[in-house]
Amino acid sequence: MKTISSILILLLLALSVAAQENIRFGGYDDQEVKTIFKKEKRDGFYGGFSMGYSPIDNKDGITMSARGCWIMDHFFSFGIGGTAFLNDIDQIPWNYYFNNEAVSETSLAGGYGGLILEPIIFPLFPVHVSFPILVGVGGISNYQSYDYYSTYYLSDFFWVVEPAVELEVNFTKWLRIAFYGTYRITSDLDIEGVSKNALKGYSAGVTLKMGQF
Repeated sequence: MKTISSILILLLLALSVAAQENIRFGGYDDQEVKTIFKKEKRDGFYGGFSMGYSPIDNKDGITMSARGCWIMDHFFSFGIGGTAFLNDIDQIPWNYYFNNEAVSETSLAGGYGGLILEPIIFPLFPVHVSFPILVGVGGISNYQSYDYYSTYYLSDFFWVVEPAVELEVNFTKWLRIAFYGTYRITSDLDIEGVSKNALKGYSAGVTLKMGQF
């Protein structure tokens, strides 16, 4: 896990530096773009909120994420973020709350969070891409009923590395919308009746970013 994290972080840093060099020598608004080799830099920040879909343990699930990042000279951001998840969404809420039916299948819920590193490629263009990666830890619970939330206990902890690609659209100087895809890489789970790879897999959705870019 540590080796994978190190390799991904190095690749992302290399992409960020390469993007800055391409723009600097490409002649795109030379007065606006700054590079890591110049003294004058323009830093910023943003807060992001995401909603997405992810199959978890072979069942439909949703993810809800939030992050706060500092942007260094347009091309690279870092910060912290977290994601909450819930699976079996097509069965449990409707059957339990509206039909009061018992649910026998095991469902999963939890969350994870950690450090986010995000190279941004061609950020001054109206449409561009970024490659955020989250490295952190999380916890997961398994249950068979939505009732009595206070009785839920963490079933296991895990490490997570989640690289992503985002297609960003600059709507205004303070608002961006990104369409993203990620892939979660986690340590094995140890929960009875649940696959050890239940959390490993993709997610896709939309992110709203607001801040000073």
